[in-house]
Amino acid sequence: MSYQTYTHFLDKDFFNKLKQTILDQDFPWRRRDSFTGAKKDTQIFFSYGFYQRLNIASHLYAPLILPILNQLKATAPLRVQANLLISKLFNKSKWHRDSNLKCKAAILYLNNCDGGTELKINNKIIFIKAVANKMLVFDSDVLHRAITSQTEPIRYVINFNYFTDD
Repeated sequence: MSYQTYTHFLDKDFFNKLKQTILDQDFPWRRRDSFTGAKKDTQIFFSYGFYQRLNIASHLYAPLILPILNQLKATAPLRVQANLLISKLFNKSKWHRDSNLKCKAAILYLNNCDGGTELKINNKIIFIKAVANKMLVFDSDVLHRAITSQTEPIRYVINFNYFTDD
C-alpha cells in the first residue's frame, strides 16, 4: 500500500466533538519554528502533542485519540499531534518522512480548504486535498509535505504515526 484515503472517517458526532475541542479558542497550542526539524526549515506553525516520546502527553489522549487509533487498527502509537498552519506564516513544508521505522502515517483533516498533503511516490507528486473528516493513510517512509491553504486562514490536522500488525 502506498496510500489510501477514507472520507467520513469518523462518526459525525465524534468528529464534531473532536473538531470543537481542537478548534476552541482556548486550546493550548505550542509554537514551533521547524516543521521537519531541519535548521533551514523556518516556517512557523503550532502543534499540540497527544502522544510523544512513547508516552501519553495529554489528558485528551484517551477520550479523543484512542478511539481513532482503534479505528486505524493501530497496535501501538509512535506519535500523535495536532497541527495548526496559519496561511500567512506557512506555505509548504519541506519534503520529509515522519519516521525511519517501518510504520504507518495518517493525517486526519479537521477543516475544508484548498491546502492538503503532497505525496511523492515513484517520482510522481500526488495531491490529497484537505476535506474535513478525511483520513489519509500511508507508509511512513513515503516522502510527503504539508501544503497550506490559499483561501482559508488556517489549516488544521491531526498527524498519527503508529504500528500495525499489517
